[in-house]
Amino acid sequence: MRISIRTKLLLASLSLLVLPWLGYQYVQGLEGYLRSEQEQQLLDRIAIMAAMMNDRQAPFLLPPPPADIPAAHTHLYARPLQSPIQVDGYPDDWRLYADRRQRLGGADSPQDLDVHYSLGVWQNYLYLFFEVHDDHIVYRPPTSRRTNHCDHLRISLWDRNGKFNRYRLSTIAPGWIHTYIMPARKRNGLPLGIEPRIKAQWQEVAGGYDVELRIPLDMVGERIAFAVADVDDAASGAVKTLLSNGDTEQRDGLGSIALPNAETEQILERLQRPLSRIWLVDRDYRVVGLADNMSGDDTGDDSNPAAPDTSSTSGDFMPLFYRLLLDQPTHSVRDRLSSASRFDDPAVVQALAGKAAVSRRRTLDEKISIVTAAHPVYADGRLVGALAVEETSNSILILQNRAVEALMNMSLLAFALTIGLLLAFATRLSLRVRRLRDQVEASIGSDGRVKGGITFTRAGDELGDLGRSFHAMHERLAQYNRYLETMASKLSHELRTPITIVRSSLDNLEAEPPAAERQVYLQRAHEGVARLNGILTRMSEATHLEQTIQREPAKPYMPEAVVAACVEAYHLAHPQQPFDFNCEPAASQATVNGSAELLAQLLDKLVDNALDFVKPETAIHITLAVEHSGMVLGVANEGARLPQEMRDQLFESMVSLRRGKDDRPHLGLGLYIVRLIAEYHGGHVEVTNLAGREGVLFRVVLPLS
Repeated sequence: MRISIRTKLLLASLSLLVLPWLGYQYVQGLEGYLRSEQEQQLLDRIAIMAAMMNDRQAPFLLPPPPADIPAAHTHLYARPLQSPIQVDGYPDDWRLYADRRQRLGGADSPQDLDVHYSLGVWQNYLYLFFEVHDDHIVYRPPTSRRTNHCDHLRISLWDRNGKFNRYRLSTIAPGWIHTYIMPARKRNGLPLGIEPRIKAQWQEVAGGYDVELRIPLDMVGERIAFAVADVDDAASGAVKTLLSNGDTEQRDGLGSIALPNAETEQILERLQRPLSRIWLVDRDYRVVGLADNMSGDDTGDDSNPAAPDTSSTSGDFMPLFYRLLLDQPTHSVRDRLSSASRFDDPAVVQALAGKAAVSRRRTLDEKISIVTAAHPVYADGRLVGALAVEETSNSILILQNRAVEALMNMSLLAFALTIGLLLAFATRLSLRVRRLRDQVEASIGSDGRVKGGITFTRAGDELGDLGRSFHAMHERLAQYNRYLETMASKLSHELRTPITIVRSSLDNLEAEPPAAERQVYLQRAHEGVARLNGILTRMSEATHLEQTIQREPAKPYMPEAVVAACVEAYHLAHPQQPFDFNCEPAASQATVNGSAELLAQLLDKLVDNALDFVKPETAIHITLAVEHSGMVLGVANEGARLPQEMRDQLFESMVSLRRGKDDRPHLGLGLYIVRLIAEYHGGHVEVTNLAGREGVLFRVVLPLS
């Protein structure tokens, strides 16, 4: 895969992305420090708040919980409502307080009866709403005064004077229902009368019924319990299932209830801060006071780090990207303890043991965590309860997001500037490299001759050094190429003169009758002169062939006729050497573009080479075939095998493997000429050893016309 320098530099610049990643990891690592700082601040704050609550024993004076009933089901804390509730039996007014909805009787409710309830206080009234899922509703017969032979609701409470009162709500049909006063001791299902101060509505819904009622606060003391009875047989009045939060039939079986206290609320409101929650808990983990602004809006206090981040350090730039990348703070807190009447957080447990503590828990949606700091509260030197303050991890998350956004903005700006600089540098570098490449390619022609030039540069970098090296190399190659081009003619001119002098001297000596010894020397002188002349002839032949190839026009011809004529000539010139010529039918009519004379010269060189290496009494095989749209001329002879290391050098100039088989000069130009002629035809030449026997095969592949 080809990759440019500019692309490589751009890919290398991606390593800069590790910087914002490291910064992000560093910011994430700050979470532990920020959490510790938040916890310490809450501990300092709760210590001051607990000091203000010391010696205030009144909020904690609740009756002890029943001993034989689970404590989680017996205490109620009636949270204030934001507006009065219309008692109509419909849940519309309670949708705002969906987080206060609790299951009656705990989580293990029977399948045939499931009850959820909500309660709250507005001014002088306690409002209750029951959602009853009953598979079979039984109403009280119109003619019956018994309230226990039908589905009904039981409410038992102490009034402000500590009197035990029992009430029962049943109806003959949906709508307004009466609250019947029951005797303090269980005798029968007959009521003593109707309590007009308690208003209630019964509405039948799919799968059950809803009951909504309003009780004046002056009727509610420190204890209360209610139960929902499911009766499926009106005749017997047997209660099939009873769900309750206490024993409504026993005075001491009622649970406790804490109503908002004006003095306590004023104290908690003074201690309250935005986006936090304050709990006041007695020694039995019962909530006796609460100031909840955990999901509220910021009041404009800029010093509050947990305030919603209404502005971003990035302005309007990539807000969606940051929302997707970073965990965003949420102020819609879904907490399992937000509607609890019993607060037994681990920090509160330690505070009620006399030690201030901090704990952390996740919200129901697992998006944020809630930090709770609790401190013991004393009255007259005695531990009476605990004060707890809660905040979410939004403050840490907001600080982290601000730091990450600032880091990302600066990193992106630095990355963009770096990319721009690298792109400009890479573009300039690529242009210089391409310009040098074009000059180098143009300085050597397709025929291998040196031409043109490479511009000399004074650049001081490595690319400038490379350009100057190419310039110097080109000058040296040009000089050497000119030397090689003129070497043959100069050598021929220089050698022919002494050869002429020697030849003329020998001719003069031959004119006189020489002695027998002189005749031998004269003969050797003639042979040496002839050898020198042969060397010059072959050197000139290669030079003239290159010039001829450049000027020779290519014409279509049939190689079969040329090769056949050459083979006939070889039979006459070398009668003692057998030649075997085989032409496939497809090759007999095929044509190629080139020069028939040059092809004959190519075959002469191959046959001449085969004659030097052929094993005695074995034939030289010449073949013509068509393979893959190409003409293949093969010349094979049995004899010595070609060394593996010489295959790539055999067709170079001045390379020969002969071992002096005859007295003719061999300069290693024959196969070099073969390569030149094959390339002139647009083909190539290759050589391999014969398979399974000693010998060599030359294959000349020429494209068909």
